[in-house]
Amino acid sequence: MQVTREQGALERPRQWKLMRGLAAAAVVAALTVAIGAAACGGGSDKDKGTPTAKASATKTKVSGTPTPGQNVGLQTPIAFSAGDFLTQEDLASRGRGEPGRGEFTGQRLVIPAIGVDAPFTYKLVGGDGQMPNPEGPEDVAYYDFSAWPGLGGLPDKGGNVVLAGHVDYINYGPAVFWKLRDLKAGDEVQIALADGTLVTYVIEFNKTIDPESDDWSSIVEATQDDSVTLITCSGEFSAGHYSNRQIIWGRRKAA
Repeated sequence: MQVTREQGALERPRQWKLMRGLAAAAVVAALTVAIGAAACGGGSDKDKGTPTAKASATKTKVSGTPTPGQNVGLQTPIAFSAGDFLTQEDLASRGRGEPGRGEFTGQRLVIPAIGVDAPFTYKLVGGDGQMPNPEGPEDVAYYDFSAWPGLGGLPDKGGNVVLAGHVDYINYGPAVFWKLRDLKAGDEVQIALADGTLVTYVIEFNKTIDPESDDWSSIVEATQDDSVTLITCSGEFSAGHYSNRQIIWGRRKAA
């Protein structure tokens, strides 16, 4: 069901689905649909207050402090330049590696530059390819790609740790990744593990991509060095959809 911008909500997101045994090109196409649809979510009947994403991600910020239930949004669409968009050169610069595998023990995601300190929800990308949305406005989804060779990663174990969060919610206001677009090269992203380890990454790029792009398998591919990828919605909100996805990538900080 489509909703209007005035209602401030997205349609219920499509399911992310990959089929076991597909050829590499087909997997790329499936990932395009999967991550492009669910990266910023849309809420569900199980979410607190049945929140659904809303509002345009734009440059002009509202003033004051939003409260739950307030119809919060931004005012004008972001003006993108060619340099703002993710390229194959950006992805190739990371190098390819082997994904770390094992139990995910992440407790909190901390991004000091934008005031994020949020819990994780664990999302298994199984053989059926279902990649669920983050649970709620303040949750960050960690995606376990262990069923898919060469994709994803595990904090402190190698590869590319793939995370997603909502940018905003109706009847809630700005969500956990509301300010993600403000991150810049050199800012730090930290994952606190259950054993007290703090894994720190340094951002190298903050880029935009069309949700229908063919680059999604490369985006979640395991990288040469331990790294993290953060995904949320951005761009203009129209006809129930955001026009872009924000992709932030960082490499683990040297000890």
